[in-house]
Amino acid sequence: MPGFFCTQPPQIALDPNHGSGSITTRNTTTREHSMRVFVTGGSGLIGSAIVENLINHQHDVFALARSDASHKMLAELGATPIIGEITNPAAWVGHLPNVDAIIHTACTFADDMAEADGILLHHLLPAARKMPGRVRVIYTGGTWLFPQTGSDAEIDESCMFDPLPDFQWMCPGIDRVLGDDGIDGIIIHPACVYATGRHGHYGLLTRDMETARTENRVTIIGSGDITLPMIHGDDLADLYCLALCHAKPGTSYFGVGINDVSNHRLAHLIATRFGGRDCKVSTITTQTAMDRLGSWAAGLAHHQVMSNQKARRDLGWSPAHQDIAADINAIALRAGNASS
Repeated sequence: MPGFFCTQPPQIALDPNHGSGSITTRNTTTREHSMRVFVTGGSGLIGSAIVENLINHQHDVFALARSDASHKMLAELGATPIIGEITNPAAWVGHLPNVDAIIHTACTFADDMAEADGILLHHLLPAARKMPGRVRVIYTGGTWLFPQTGSDAEIDESCMFDPLPDFQWMCPGIDRVLGDDGIDGIIIHPACVYATGRHGHYGLLTRDMETARTENRVTIIGSGDITLPMIHGDDLADLYCLALCHAKPGTSYFGVGINDVSNHRLAHLIATRFGGRDCKVSTITTQTAMDRLGSWAAGLAHHQVMSNQKARRDLGWSPAHQDIAADINAIALRAGNASS
């Protein structure tokens, strides 16, 4: 087996804090070998893309599987499934193999997620500390932990948390991971994640694609002027894998690929590609969306513009999916739904 599967990011970069042309040497933590990685949520929207990316880079992947379907999918990808539920880590955490890293992406929108995540970390972090080597733990936060931005404002990772209530539970998890001196903690904050159909995942696009197809309608939540930062699942997986190999312990990164698509434009793109000629695009209030979908849906009316320059600069990350219209059209073409 080859011995190096983590792409080395550039080590010399222009430092924007020291004037044009000034050069600084980047201090990164690089693991130049195939790693053994345990992934929670490995069959989900984010986790399945990460598992596939890791395997493509010749890492050994172990992933939590809560169902026969998840077990089958993970095995077919080349991962080693570990049967278990995130809500009952005591049943499986003692059977984890030795690993170099843990990537935690599992999440539900259930009311007990705060308790479930706390119990999971209560079992998983001590297990990580008992591994033969020092373990990297990548914890998944989210952009809804951060405030809305003004029309001309952009925030970066230095911004203080101001979480939507339904996602407040992530903050103690982040504190635990970054505050544990027995592991190397790293945080990734994904934007609204979409995908183009691999493993059946479409993410952010799913609900409106379905209503356009079946009911000939698409719904805008809050206002058409709202902009949601977005990221394709494959680009997000690249970020996780670069962070796995190169991020310094204690760092956090925004996983944002697209910042300039309004709710109005996104709704009309979906209506055009998946609805009929008279597909209706309507707007509902944030409260109505919360009543219908759950209180988490407040995030779908959370206007933000977020910088990805830190990940580009530190890790050499370069998201490939910058054109949401092209991705939506590609989905429609594969489904035979492209408009004439």
